[in-house]
Amino acid sequence: MIVKTFPVTRPFDVTRLGSQPKEVTFEPDEKERARLIETYDLLDLQDMRCVFRLRPWRKDGIAVDGHLRARATQPCVVTLAPVKQVIDETFSRRFDPRAAEEEETAEIEVEAFSDDPPDPLTGRDLDLGAVLCEQFALALDLYPRAQAAEVPEAYRPPEDEDDGKGAGASRPSPFAVLAGLKKNGE
Repeated sequence: MIVKTFPVTRPFDVTRLGSQPKEVTFEPDEKERARLIETYDLLDLQDMRCVFRLRPWRKDGIAVDGHLRARATQPCVVTLAPVKQVIDETFSRRFDPRAAEEEETAEIEVEAFSDDPPDPLTGRDLDLGAVLCEQFALALDLYPRAQAAEVPEAYRPPEDEDDGKGAGASRPSPFAVLAGLKKNGE
């Protein structure tokens, strides 16, 4: 079992859901925003708001459909200049108490075009803060880059020298190398 800690928590008692959908809006306060900024190495985070629509799913599970909006500022990976990103994402997650039991023993089969398996739901509370953090982390640009940012020459990969025979002519073809190995092995 993996223990995860998130910069914000917002427990929702799943027993309060009943049979009707419920909408929950989550806007982090100043302290929560500061923890998000620190955790995700941001320069700034503004207008973060997530609307969760929770509804019963299957027998004991919960379906969560959400809409996350935020304006994040990250440092450029090349120059460290501020790079602004507008996040406007929708997502769907499923939580099932039986998934927690199966997680310990079962293998997970993943199919490319099928829905994700449900996440485990343990206890009475579903942490909407954890859901927000996971979706936010997925929406952030992994390599934010300022528009005019160029990698310094010292950090660029070496260019193949062009000897007039075309690009990359100084490096032999991998097939030619294999053919040479085959000839030497005979």
